[in-house]
Amino acid sequence: MSDKIPELKGKRITIMGLGLNQGGLGVTRFLAKKGAKILVTDLKSPAQLESSLRQLSDFQIEYILGQHREEDFIHTDMVIQNPAVPHHSKYLKIARQHGIPIETDLGLFLKFCPSQKIIAIGGTKGKSTVTQLIYNIFKEAKEDTVLAGNIGISVLDTLEKIKPHTRIILEISTWQMEGLRNYSFIPQTVVLTNIFPDHLDRYPNFKKYTQAEKLIFKNLLSNNHLVTNFDYSETQSCKNETIAQIYWFSKEKEVTPGSYVRGEDLVFHFGKDQIVFATRSDLSLPGIHNIENILAASTVGFIHHLSPEIIRKAIKKFSGIPHRLELVREWNKVKFYNDTCATTPQATISALQSFPQQNIVLILGGKDKGLDYEELVKFISQNKQIKKIILLQNPAYDASEKILFLTNKYFSSSKIFLTSQLQEGLEVALHYAQAGDLIILSPAAASFGMFKNEFDRGEQFINIVKSL
Repeated sequence: MSDKIPELKGKRITIMGLGLNQGGLGVTRFLAKKGAKILVTDLKSPAQLESSLRQLSDFQIEYILGQHREEDFIHTDMVIQNPAVPHHSKYLKIARQHGIPIETDLGLFLKFCPSQKIIAIGGTKGKSTVTQLIYNIFKEAKEDTVLAGNIGISVLDTLEKIKPHTRIILEISTWQMEGLRNYSFIPQTVVLTNIFPDHLDRYPNFKKYTQAEKLIFKNLLSNNHLVTNFDYSETQSCKNETIAQIYWFSKEKEVTPGSYVRGEDLVFHFGKDQIVFATRSDLSLPGIHNIENILAASTVGFIHHLSPEIIRKAIKKFSGIPHRLELVREWNKVKFYNDTCATTPQATISALQSFPQQNIVLILGGKDKGLDYEELVKFISQNKQIKKIILLQNPAYDASEKILFLTNKYFSSSKIFLTSQLQEGLEVALHYAQAGDLIILSPAAASFGMFKNEFDRGEQFINIVKSL
């Protein structure tokens, strides 16, 4: 992959993976408008892809669906790799063997993007919340700012809004970063929120996953900034891995330069200056993990010379983002929280720690990503506030099987209710919940097998709750 802007008009381009999210759809639409000759190949059937195909009906596109063919990766000028496609795919290997360039939607975005003012956010947990918080802070400062990246729409759909002076707040997944491995990606500022075990169904071990997360700051120079978490060894080791200026955030220790918690105050500390930019009463987001997110985002604001007043206003106005510990409704004095984006055990632990004083009925389970569930099950067994576990079951839901096996080790099976239907699970949860209790969907696993994706899982939860 080179940094040179490619000529696309008339080029034969194979798009590997249309999918049901916006990434494949966005890059296909972008290339069609550029006049490329497009072939889309996807293992899903036309019926499964019906919603995406309908949105592309105005364009002349060739489709090979339900299979991939080797010739489509040889007789082409370029291959576009959807983020869900693993880098070791045999079809990508065939393309490389024949000298066919492989691009991603993010790689194309960076080549066509007229602005170099990029703040990039990565990490296992919290990156979506941090991304939105940073965007809100710069909007509060009245800066021309665009939100882009792994946010549910294609990065290429944001290009028309971007001018040379526009600031871009860019959320990036490890899969997207791997697609930029050979690209000289140098953001002005990088935020690495944290690194916990995740996606171990795609990476051979935690070390390889950690290396993928750290690709985001690989090319930073001495005049660039890296904002990262002081409280974990995986991120603290970044100080030996970059020449960029490092700013820390910590919920446990006083750090400089960076931000930390001191009693009820959130403090920014640089040199001799310590600025109280918010107090806990300013925060509307539950949970210590959200304090970390606020510290990370606010540190970016200070680095870019925004005032404490602007940062405080943006924090006060921010009520969270959909599908991340989202309060859906209070009904019969029971509160329902949608935390469908908690797809790891650690994320679910963080959700449960956000409500230490309230009784909880927890909806849990899904498809495994090669993760260890013992810490989560042990945490649940020691948490007397968790009244009942609704465990989602499906032939593909191997994480649920892991959880069920471990619960037999730590507590009575009477605490578990097994169901293959979210509707039934919510009905049972309501039976056990009393006034003042919480019902939380925080699955600790992927959604595939019962739902289209994690957002579909969250939307179905919301629709059922709102229909009560």
